[in-house]
Amino acid sequence: AFGFGYLGGFQYWIMVTKYRQWFPTMDRFAKLPFAEKIKDTAGILDAVKMVAFDVFVHLPFMYFPSYYVCKEFVISDSWNLMDWVKDGTSKYANNAKEDLTAMIKLWGPSDCIQFVLPMHIRMPFRHLVSFFWTAYVSFTRGGSEPEPQSEGELAVHIQKVKRRISAGEQ
Repeated sequence: AFGFGYLGGFQYWIMVTKYRQWFPTMDRFAKLPFAEKIKDTAGILDAVKMVAFDVFVHLPFMYFPSYYVCKEFVISDSWNLMDWVKDGTSKYANNAKEDLTAMIKLWGPSDCIQFVLPMHIRMPFRHLVSFFWTAYVSFTRGGSEPEPQSEGELAVHIQKVKRRISAGEQ
């Protein structure tokens, strides 16, 4: 669901439809041969802006929150949207430093390549990189939480259960 809806739908909408509006040289720059691209200051500037938007706005403030909320929908015992949002954003906040570091290491260089490619190759390239990125994120963040081991972890778990019971859930 996440891959189809977010990666296949939303990302296409933002990186093709919206980027065309926000970065007016995108299509023209994409059609140029590489020798011409390195002379096109306006196109290079828009490509840099696309990279910056992706790694400093899109991925940290759209992709990761959506990923973690979707993950909570899949693994949570709750059917309350607000629980998914609260738990998902809390887990993102706890993992943000590690997640954002890994994201910058992959998507920074990848975006530098993607945003100089011809338009018809950009999304297939993005999806290829996303395949490996999603495998990495699923491997490192995809499982449910382990059972509480300490008294502190147990107290947090009990609070979650109490919250679910008070919301009328089993």
